[in-house]
Amino acid sequence: MARHLRAEVEGGLYHIIARGNNRQLIFHDDADFKKFLSLLTVQKAKLGFYLYAYCLMSNHFHLALERQEEKVGRIMQRVLTGYSQYYNRKYRKVGHVFQGRHKAILCEADKYLGELVRYIHLNPVRAKMVRKAERYPWSSQRAYLGMERSELIDVDPVLRLFGARKQKARENFADFVAGGSRLGHQDEFYSLSNGCILGSDEFVDSAIHHVWERDHKAPRATKARSREFDECRLIRSVEEVFELRAQDFIGQSKQAAAVRAKEAVILAGRELGASFRRLSEIVGLDDSTVSRRYDRARAKMKDDDEIGVGVDKILRAYDGS
Repeated sequence: MARHLRAEVEGGLYHIIARGNNRQLIFHDDADFKKFLSLLTVQKAKLGFYLYAYCLMSNHFHLALERQEEKVGRIMQRVLTGYSQYYNRKYRKVGHVFQGRHKAILCEADKYLGELVRYIHLNPVRAKMVRKAERYPWSSQRAYLGMERSELIDVDPVLRLFGARKQKARENFADFVAGGSRLGHQDEFYSLSNGCILGSDEFVDSAIHHVWERDHKAPRATKARSREFDECRLIRSVEEVFELRAQDFIGQSKQAAAVRAKEAVILAGRELGASFRRLSEIVGLDDSTVSRRYDRARAKMKDDDEIGVGVDKILRAYDGS
């Protein structure tokens, strides 16, 4: 399943996608491909991430990257800025080379690592540029099969999924990739939204709570609301009262239960002293939308006693947690 998370997870496996501005070409010749890979290599040495796969197409690219201490945003900012400067200088261009911000989709490694690497390597096959993935020179498939050496790619964690002995693992991996050519385009690996989480319910729930616990460490338990607002306690209280998981009511969901839960988060959060900006970060909406939701929810409370009752239950749960 897929849900959304605005923050990043250290140690997370990310499928990264970036396109040329207006889908223009970003790689014109071999020197361009090599330059991009050299920039990745330099930043990998500096920032210490793991790279499990890449595929550079003419107007976009895919990476399978496991971040460590440095955020994906910083890694990609350095790589894309360096390549944009190179590209504009070489082709005497001005302006953006890439279309907006890169996409970074958090994937459950235990479930999707091998499949994600296969999906990335099969891009040129799906585009009918080659019949076999290893015939395309600008992906990491050849490194996996031992056809070329690459200091950029971390092949061992993936190959271990296919066998204890490297040669046999390579053969099994080659068969695995070849067998995927009939699967075609897989939407789950190419979400339309940035910040998507791809994985089981348990993985999604764990990722969301991990980020909240990391970024908003709870103060010592107290019933005094005058203490610092605790985002994690509010979310747990809403989950308890509405019998929903956090990922079911954050973001853009229009389902009635999710809308009611978001309204309750905003109303209770304001009661607890949270700013609209803080609440926007919690529910995954922009500040102005949260402000309008608050006004509408306050107006609805005059005719709908259930809203007020729900907020009171959340506040009692918050005070008792």
